Amino acid sequence: MKRRIVSLFIVMMVTLVSSAKIYIPLVKSVPPSTGSGGDARAGIRTVSYIPLAYYENKQLYIQFSSSTASSVIITNDSTELVVLSRTFEQESTNVQIDISSLNTYSSYNLSINAYGTWWVGFFEYDEQKQGQSVRKGFAAVIDDPGGNRNYGVYSGAGNASSGWNFGVSGVLSGQNAGTGIYGSSRYDEGFNTNGRYAGLFHGDLKTTDAVYASAYNTLADSRLNKNSTQLGNGTLDNLMQISVFKYDLKQFNVDNGYANSSLGYYYDDSGILEREHFGLSGQEIRELYPNLVTENQEGYLSINYVEMVPLLIQSIQELKAELDAVKTATKVHERMSGQDAALYQNTPNPFCDRCIIRCTIPQEVKKASLLFYDYNGRQIQSSIITERGDVQFVFEGAGLDSGIYLYSLITDGEMVDTRRMLYIKE
Repeated sequence: MKRRIVSLFIVMMVTLVSSAKIYIPLVKSVPPSTGSGGDARAGIRTVSYIPLAYYENKQLYIQFSSSTASSVIITNDSTELVVLSRTFEQESTNVQIDISSLNTYSSYNLSINAYGTWWVGFFEYDEQKQGQSVRKGFAAVIDDPGGNRNYGVYSGAGNASSGWNFGVSGVLSGQNAGTGIYGSSRYDEGFNTNGRYAGLFHGDLKTTDAVYASAYNTLADSRLNKNSTQLGNGTLDNLMQISVFKYDLKQFNVDNGYANSSLGYYYDDSGILEREHFGLSGQEIRELYPNLVTENQEGYLSINYVEMVPLLIQSIQELKAELDAVKTATKVHERMSGQDAALYQNTPNPFCDRCIIRCTIPQEVKKASLLFYDYNGRQIQSSIITERGDVQFVFEGAGLDSGIYLYSLITDGEMVDTRRMLYIKE
């Protein structure tokens, strides 16, 4: 029987009790108006005489609801050549066929003629899986290298009550864990979901328009991470280099396989082309944080905006520490108003080798010193200033890591001022 589309819809007639049985869903085959062979169509649930087929221990079993003569044909799924054919002229409710000659891990089509009607099915013969209970309520595999388009399952719905049209509906019934719909970008047979989900996708998910959701959760359990280290200072300065753009999306056509027509990447009536958008440049972000930028198979860049949130938090923390230092310096300055002691900004700033720090120390000051801290508040250096009046101090950055540092002027036990400097290691 020439196969146009392999599509299967299972109707179980008996309780499935044996975990070693691999059941083969069957559908009624309706002959086409012209030509030979059959066209697989979904059977009607109320038809009680659909045969029940399964294989176990290298034996194919077919059960009928009442005695009937039957014919069984197995063809190779890729070549459609007949690999096994049996005719049972004596009426019976059960037939058994030895299928040990079939190749393991291969796909086959099963055709059964009973009650004057052809029934067709598809199965993947795998001896290793006979110890597992595998049920396929509806199965379809199209793997035709010569085709322009292959659809494993193609379905549509429309013109019912508004809001009640579903092209594909997947429902997780019962109480056990699982998923209503499973999709994979590579061949696999799924994995334990360890929970109940409406959909599970193993691989990248792509859409050309908006995704609507009440919440987005990203895995963030430290037990799933390795090589975890705390982010150092300098994030604020990096983010200050990033440009924020407003822009309009540009429509472009994608290949739809037809020479005389084109398909826009965005639907013109979606509204996404009319709205003004805000975002960052993938080329610019890649220079600062290459791990946040991905280049797809078409060569276009995308940004992981979710993982930019920790960078924003880090920059806020750095800014908060700077503001706290400024507040402290302001209070000290107010407390020491009327005195001539002063601390000035280092030059140059930022610096990569050494810088000069100027300060004014009145002659009556008995003890003066410059204290240096990293951005976590740890003191890294202290220097006693013996000169008075306008003083220039040379600070060496050798041995330090790139980052933000603080320096304070202390006179007679009182803080005069605190300032911030940026060191960039060569």
